[in-house]
Order: sequence, then structure tokens, then C-alpha cells
Amino acid sequence: MLILSAGIVSADILFHDDFEGGEIDTNNWSPQGTWVIEDNTDGHDSLGNSVLFIPGGEVGLSVDDFPEEYDYYSDFKATQNGLTGFIFHGQDANNIYMHQVSTDGSGHTPQHIRWHRRVNGGWAAEPGAFEDGVDRKANVWYRAKFEVRSGHNFKAYIGPVGGESDDLSFVSEWTDSEGAFSTGKIGFRMSGAEHAQYDNITVVTPGGSPTPVEPKGKIAVTWGNLKRK
Repeated sequence: MLILSAGIVSADILFHDDFEGGEIDTNNWSPQGTWVIEDNTDGHDSLGNSVLFIPGGEVGLSVDDFPEEYDYYSDFKATQNGLTGFIFHGQDANNIYMHQVSTDGSGHTPQHIRWHRRVNGGWAAEPGAFEDGVDRKANVWYRAKFEVRSGHNFKAYIGPVGGESDDLSFVSEWTDSEGAFSTGKIGFRMSGAEHAQYDNITVVTPGGSPTPVEPKGKIAVTWGNLKRK
């Protein structure tokens, strides 16, 4: 595991990928064929030059597994059909936790976190309404944080793109009563009609900061290549 520090801030960085290399890093991901790198056309400095675009294609997972507890950050923009699809504790494509941010463009319980468990290909969904009362819009960039904890517990936070932890609002919590998975892979799941963009995927130990030790573009080696467990 790589330990990085900046000033008084120190965190164990388990994973980071900002897609600035211009192609999918297969040392990090086992992607679906739909995954492509696109230019950042929205002007947010925190997104750098490139973002990941996923137009459907079902499940793509990380190469490595992650522990039972961590904090997960991702910038995202839900486009067609207004949904994201974040995967946690993935075993394979048919055995995952998959949690969606459902924006105003969604036809499935908009303004909710749609908590999902998929076991042997069968889905169970338990939507939780945004508790902060803020509406999230399709085609707008945000940052999501998921606190993944023991006891199969998840908490979700949403805030401005590129935001620090303190900038994000708590929106929903869920505990899997069936306790399906305790460790596994991260990734994304988008159905054929669901499209979204993602960037700055960061996994840190609980309470760690997602902020890079140097601004984007100032280091020769990408964070995705620095990740070691």
C-alpha cells in the first residue's frame, strides 16, 4: 500500500485514476468495450483534459479487489437517462453491490440513491430519497463519496465537482440486511440506455483525503500507476 502525504494531511491511497493517459489502463480495469476516454468539454479544472464516458455496456470491474472498509470518491455527470452506476465489493458481473445516483433525468425514483444488491444475476433495489432535500440534475457534474464500512453499511454524499469531503452533503444510508459481500472490486454498471461520464476515481482508507499531493498534470507518473496494495 502506498502512503502519501502533503503537509499535515496524510492518507493511505488505495487507488486513483484520472484517465489523463488518454486510454483505459488495463492494469487498473477490466472494462467493457463501450468504455472510451473523451475530452473534458465542460471547463471544470478539476477534471483535467480527459474523462471516462460509459454509454451502456453493463458491468466493468477493477483488476484488484479492495478491503471491507474504505472511502470512495468520483466526479460524475449522468447524461442519457439520468443515472450513474457505481459498483462495490464486486465478485463478478453477476455478484455485486451497484448503487445509482438518480437525477432529475431518471425514470427510476429520481432524487434518490438507488441501492442495489445483485446475487447470481438477480437484482434487489432499495431506493433512498436524498435526505438533504437538494435536487440533482442530469448533464451537470457533481462529486460523490461513498463510505463503505463493515457490517455491509454504505453512506452516500454528493456535492460540487472536485469538492473536498467537507463540501459534500450526506444524502442516504443503506445496510444490506442479507450481508451478501464483504470485499471485492470497484467498477461501473450502465445498462444499454444509460450513459454517464466519470473522472477522478479515488479510493482511500476511511477518513482519508482524495486530494492529490500535487495538482493534476504536475507529476509524470499517473496515480493509477502508483496504486499498490
